[in-house]
Amino acid sequence: MITTFDIARAGKKLLLGSQSVARIESYETYRNLYENNFAGAFPATFSKIIKKYPFESTTAQTLVELNLFWAMTEFFKNLLTNQGLKVNITPEAQLIWEEIAEDNNFITVLKEVFIDNSRFGNGLFKVALDDDKVKIFSVCPDCWFPVLKHGDINNLLGHVIVNPLTEIVNGKEITLTHIEKHHRGFIENELWSMSDNVFKEKLDVEEELLIPEIDDFSAIWDDFVLIPVKNTTESDRYFGESDYKRCKSVIEELMLTVSQNSKIINRHANPKMTGSSDSLEFNPVSGRAEFPNKDYIPVGRDGVKAEYITVDLQAAAIKQHIDTLMQFFYILTKTPPQAYGLDIAGNMSGESLRKIFMTTLAKIDDVKQVSFNSALKKVVECAMAFAKSPVSSVNIDWGNPLPEDYAQLVQLNNERVTAGTQSRVGAIMELDNLDEDAALLKAQQILTERGEQGGLQTGE
Repeated sequence: MITTFDIARAGKKLLLGSQSVARIESYETYRNLYENNFAGAFPATFSKIIKKYPFESTTAQTLVELNLFWAMTEFFKNLLTNQGLKVNITPEAQLIWEEIAEDNNFITVLKEVFIDNSRFGNGLFKVALDDDKVKIFSVCPDCWFPVLKHGDINNLLGHVIVNPLTEIVNGKEITLTHIEKHHRGFIENELWSMSDNVFKEKLDVEEELLIPEIDDFSAIWDDFVLIPVKNTTESDRYFGESDYKRCKSVIEELMLTVSQNSKIINRHANPKMTGSSDSLEFNPVSGRAEFPNKDYIPVGRDGVKAEYITVDLQAAAIKQHIDTLMQFFYILTKTPPQAYGLDIAGNMSGESLRKIFMTTLAKIDDVKQVSFNSALKKVVECAMAFAKSPVSSVNIDWGNPLPEDYAQLVQLNNERVTAGTQSRVGAIMELDNLDEDAALLKAQQILTERGEQGGLQTGE
């Protein structure tokens, strides 16, 4: 946690508190988990496995990497965004926003922020104005430091973004650091030369990077252009919590269990033979007594018959242990097996699917309510202000995470029409997504084709 914007000083390293350092270190672990780098995420476990099962003595890989972290993030990302996202603002500004969204591929930016939000617990939108073009993009939170007055999580002064840069000068790589200090209505830019992670000299940022030292946009937008989202929040914490934190140990145990049994299976795929030494034959080439290279193995003089050593894997116990671990994974992550394409019945109704995904849908709603709804509204308001078309009202329509069960809708509407609680025209409007005039015309056409006499009126 930092309480001042002045975190870069000549002759010093980046001035961060212990909490900020711990957060950045945890981000590195979460990135390794997402990217399948389990040797970096579980170094102690990985080294123990290598020591017990070195590469040269086994055909099995050292660790079976079960990337359930990536699968979980992808599932929640798709559930949140794959039904599309509709931003509704005032009609005269709608086309301007849609052009901005298309130019910035806004749905992709949203997915990038959600991935960061899931794996790190925090994501960042940034809005900028470049050559009169509105830009919206994501910023990785591993370079983001909110500035809190006296460390009070409810009193935000601004944000600091630390961007490491490299430049080739006369064939030599030069390390620079660009620092953005985000205030309400303006950004201060600094550029520093670096040596061994120590700030050396403050450079002219306008000359080197062609950006203003102070970018003042308060006349059109008097708020922050860096907009954070948080996965979950608690009263005594400013930062959100990664989806990976609570299930990390369960997945590690799953990998260890699967890896250990994989090694046992591989080591016994070609079982070793045991028997009397009298069954050996002298090999003049190697100069040693060996088993002869033929199917028939003679019985030794001592009556001991040569036999293979096999292994009892206790498959039922192993399966039960893995199933138990997976149950813990489903509970901790609020995902059912069906989220990963498992145990899906062919005749499952939409209502059944919603019951199965009850906790999952609750988590998605929580993510929307905690951060994304308010953040997206702020992003749109800022972008429209930069486009010189300010708006006062923004509505976010996420669509339905689970597609409607059409057969179930037809049955429900038919029952309501039969019971007299809904008109035929109303049922056609809902099922075919038509306005009232088009639905009335279609209902009349259906009656004509069925040979029924008389016309329909609105409401019938």
